Amino acid sequence: MTTQPPPSRYKVVERGRRLEVIDTRTGKPASSHHAPPPPLSGGESLFPRMRRLRQSPPASGTAGLDADTFVTKAFYDAKAPRTIRINFVTRKRLDSVRFGGAIAIALLVALGFLFWPLAIGVLGFLLSDKVRAQLRDASTRFVDTLDQVR
Repeated sequence: MTTQPPPSRYKVVERGRRLEVIDTRTGKPASSHHAPPPPLSGGESLFPRMRRLRQSPPASGTAGLDADTFVTKAFYDAKAPRTIRINFVTRKRLDSVRFGGAIAIALLVALGFLFWPLAIGVLGFLLSDKVRAQLRDASTRFVDTLDQVR
């Protein structure tokens, strides 16, 4: 013999594109005894200090994958900071460099797992000042070939 659970005291109905919980014993909407949840505004109401730290987004779109321009950093560009305008040709060149870099990193990681003593030597080689300066000069020459905003 199976026993059924008792019927639920509450039911959910849709009224005016909103869901309401109705108490079946009283026939009235169920009241909530807690405060409404804070608005989903990125935590500004929970952390007032964040409001001061957050900056408004730039109007012309200067960051991200779909931006119109980007500003170079001194880590990879000797002439930094400079603003580079992104057009179709520039975006294709940067995408190909990013794709090639991802493949190179994946190969280095795979070879690092297979030949880990060699990976330590390659890491030391890449961290040397002379090699870093040559890599930075090469990336500066690449950035020089891109269209620049003056």
